[in-house]
Amino acid sequence: MDPVTTGKYQYPGGYGSYFNKAGQTINPFTGQTIFPSNPWWHIPAK
Repeated sequence: MDPVTTGKYQYPGGYGSYFNKAGQTINPFTGQTIFPSNPWWHIPAK
């Protein structure tokens, strides 16, 4: 994904997310679906 350098949530190095087969964002360690407020929703790339 492209880096997000403006706005409330900035990820200048970009970020990644994990999805299940249904296209829902999941926690990569538990496999459970998560809400956008969860820190695992956007995992910053460094």
